[in-house]
Amino acid sequence: MAEHIRDAPEYGFHIPGGVPTFDWTTLKKKRDAYIKRLNGIYERNLEKDNCDYLSGTAKFLEPGKVEVQYADGSGTQILSAKHICIATGGYPTLPTNIPGYEHGIDSDGFFHLEKQPKRVAIVGAGYIAVEFAGIFNALGSETQLFIRYDSFLRTFDPMIQDVLMKEYEDVGIKIHKRSKDFSKVEKLDSGDLRIHYDTAEGKGTLDVDTLIWAIGRTPDVDELGLENIKVKRDLEKGHLLVDEFQNTPTEGVYAIGDITGKWELTPGKKPSFDRYLTLYSGHCSRSSLGRSSLWWREIPDCAARL
Repeated sequence: MAEHIRDAPEYGFHIPGGVPTFDWTTLKKKRDAYIKRLNGIYERNLEKDNCDYLSGTAKFLEPGKVEVQYADGSGTQILSAKHICIATGGYPTLPTNIPGYEHGIDSDGFFHLEKQPKRVAIVGAGYIAVEFAGIFNALGSETQLFIRYDSFLRTFDPMIQDVLMKEYEDVGIKIHKRSKDFSKVEKLDSGDLRIHYDTAEGKGTLDVDTLIWAIGRTPDVDELGLENIKVKRDLEKGHLLVDEFQNTPTEGVYAIGDITGKWELTPGKKPSFDRYLTLYSGHCSRSSLGRSSLWWREIPDCAARL
């Protein structure tokens, strides 16, 4: 919206008094109210579908059996089922090895900001970090993005990376490439945060109003009692291991979403090869690539054969 307003004069639209100012507080109140209303809609839809909605925490006692502890403290209940799906999601990862990391906020904290920071630093190269950088810049905040390599969105199509990197730099977002872990983060007497960084351009310090960590998400599975069932986790990030149909090694137990560390549900998913073959009328045969699945980076190459 802010970008459209700024571009309006180029298309002959006259805005009396110039570009209007933006009020962060108004947007936050309306967004919070919308999310609350949306949560209510989902809960009512569950009720309409005759789903039993239990508010609490659950853990496995054994395969096919979970114990739920109610959030209101009213007690526990043991439930049994032939099919159990784990979809507990994840929580933002924080760099606890950096002195002063606690002075920053995570990606959830973005939604709790009561006022718009004039100067913001964002750490991360995924779609959440990139989205935040675009939002703050469009609304007029001085925005700096720290990434570990030479581009962001590295799991996306290379053309998307190249175009967005150039666009972000053109609109004034400062991208610090090849950023190492900050040596420390200080909170000054003024309330500002001072970041001590080391990037491809060298070492330095940067004072900002807000620092946002958007460096990934950790699967929220530690309290599920997974030791009581035969579910395996990868050693690096703790994601649950599943096959291509979301099955865990335990029969009747499935896992979807952030906890699997595969394809996030928001930005997209890996298409089935059969669906792709139908879409392109068989121009890319299964035998031509020699396997039963398709990596989406190959789509432009196959499409060029049409």
